[in-house]
Amino acid sequence: MKLAELIHDMSKLNVELSNFEQKFGVKSPEFYQAITAGELEEFDALDDYRLEFIEWLSLYKMWLSLNEKYQQLVTRQPIAISIKTTVMSQQHEQSTRVAA
Repeated sequence: MKLAELIHDMSKLNVELSNFEQKFGVKSPEFYQAITAGELEEFDALDDYRLEFIEWLSLYKMWLSLNEKYQQLVTRQPIAISIKTTVMSQQHEQSTRVAA
């Protein structure tokens, strides 16, 4: 997976995570800590919250996975090369659209 794709996917997840964070008044890392520590068991009986918490947890786990891949790519590939590759790709896409 390319760095630009990871950033795009992470940005989409950030929007979804932000919706949950605003609704419940806590950031995703704190929610993750609480749910994995069993601090939210009282909500298990409430179907609406349980389903939302499962979705939130799944989204956050996906974000964590993508963030780990992002960190690995950044470690292996200097940032300047990533930026140059992205800019060149965008310029190519724009020139292709203009030519069409």
